[in-house]
Amino acid sequence: MCLIGEAMKYAGSRRTFLKSAGLLAAAPLAGGLVGKARATPSPRVLTDASASGFNTRLVLLGTAGGPTWWPPNPQDPDRDPRWINHRASASSALIVGDAMYLVDLGHGSALRLAEAFSSGEFVNGVQKGYPTFLSNLKAVFFTHLHQDHTADYPSLLLCGHGAGIYHEENPQPVKVVGPGNRRQLEADIYNFQVPVVNPWNPTPGTWEMTHYLWQAYAQTINDFTRDNGWPDFTRMFDVQDVWLPPDLPGFVSPNETPCVAMEPFQIYQDENVVVQATLVDHHQVFPSFAFRFDTPDGSVVFSGDTGPDTKGNLPLLARGADILVHEVIDEAWIDLTFGQAEERTPMDEALVIHLRTAHTPIEEVGKVAEQAGVETLVLNHIVPGNAPIAHLLQAKRHFSGDLVVGEDLMRVGVGAF
Repeated sequence: MCLIGEAMKYAGSRRTFLKSAGLLAAAPLAGGLVGKARATPSPRVLTDASASGFNTRLVLLGTAGGPTWWPPNPQDPDRDPRWINHRASASSALIVGDAMYLVDLGHGSALRLAEAFSSGEFVNGVQKGYPTFLSNLKAVFFTHLHQDHTADYPSLLLCGHGAGIYHEENPQPVKVVGPGNRRQLEADIYNFQVPVVNPWNPTPGTWEMTHYLWQAYAQTINDFTRDNGWPDFTRMFDVQDVWLPPDLPGFVSPNETPCVAMEPFQIYQDENVVVQATLVDHHQVFPSFAFRFDTPDGSVVFSGDTGPDTKGNLPLLARGADILVHEVIDEAWIDLTFGQAEERTPMDEALVIHLRTAHTPIEEVGKVAEQAGVETLVLNHIVPGNAPIAHLLQAKRHFSGDLVVGEDLMRVGVGAF
């Protein structure tokens, strides 16, 4: 902890020196979409191998949100053709040296993970052995357990060994960290009277979800261990539920107080990173976390899914961070999709209330980043995934730092080059 702290102080002072000397502009030029209010793009946004010049790199794997697959937008004149038009769902990788850390694994993100990192040795056009790009995966973190953040988790559990996890030379389990059991069924506030799935345990946490997946895929697991010689799948991953600090002031219940003001608390530490968490407001989801990763090179914060009002939790967690990766929703899509209030069904109205209050409108996200004093705001978990670029650039309105519209497979350097 002390070594990381000292390294962070050094990295911060070095960044300040480089900026004041005008040397940071010599870093690789951006290939991403950056707020047009700036005369020059952020020098840390990278699209190719030049990202390797940074010891710590943020790699966006999936940049869409929502339980669907968004088509490309043929009417968006600002869309950069160099980027993939079809966004996968929320997922990011943080690379520190050779170590990899994943945040969320929404649908489509496993393929993006392979696209970003998988390579191999080829002999006469034939690959030798299996890929090993996950051999340095240290930990996976889930902000919350919605499907657009977890749907590709089974892919990692079942195929991870074939990509380098738990190899004979280094049989170390990957740590999986995510919310624990909610311990209270969500209130049926609109009286939909729908049946409860898994009524004996309707709100499983990360550990329980993982063990349910082992059960669901028992046939393939038993076959691979007995017939193909794979190791015990359940030993490849060390799953840990995140529990809130006890006696949290103001907390009553998940349904009544899903986000109360609190201090960030540490959930993970190794030789590369210290990770802290805090509650954000994605009601009725509970808990929904934001995470901060402090590395020797700088700090990256992931908002998770949240409305703009987190009782001050997110600005406190992100204070002074290099990069804030934050979700956004385009209110123009809400208006076009659901129409006027008098035209909506009760189910539509319930969803509109959720979309407007438990997510952050594009026009509001800049205020959050400005309040936290972060250097760079990266838009992620974009709803809809085909929102016009011109709409997304409105996030710059209340933010004085660098704005980056996140794209699948975009790389962002952390700290000084």
